[in-house]
Amino acid sequence: MAIDLTLLASIVQTVVLTLTLLVFIFQFRSQEKAIRESSYQNVMGRYNDYIMSGSSADDALLARLFPAGNKEVRSEDASLIRRLLIAYGILEETYELYSKGWINKETWDQWDAWLKQMCKVPLFCVLHKSSTGMFNKGFQEHATKIIESSPSDTKESSETF
Repeated sequence: MAIDLTLLASIVQTVVLTLTLLVFIFQFRSQEKAIRESSYQNVMGRYNDYIMSGSSADDALLARLFPAGNKEVRSEDASLIRRLLIAYGILEETYELYSKGWINKETWDQWDAWLKQMCKVPLFCVLHKSSTGMFNKGFQEHATKIIESSPSDTKESSETF
């Protein structure tokens, strides 16, 4: 009878430990999912802020920071560059989430469609060229491929701006 109680205690202890480990695994997965969703919601919040922003206080500084060729960007275009810089950062952050596998390909494809449209904007191309090395290397290489595959009139406009 002593062997039966020892065996029963061992089985119960094994079952309890196994269930405890399963609970921890599910908690960690749930926590990881919450962190991923929070990261994506952060991008969406920044996107909404981007859409709602419109201040022109830093326009003169931006005109000097991101020159078009050897010329400074016109001050009236600096406001657009400011907004494009915010968009660039949002797209880069989303690209990083996709690279980590935190958002799926279908979601990334929607953001990538926006990036492809932004790459048609001549000032976006100027910003991209001027900010080489300041952002995620993989993202910048991806944007470069899009810009290089776009029609030549977009590239020419960005160089002559």
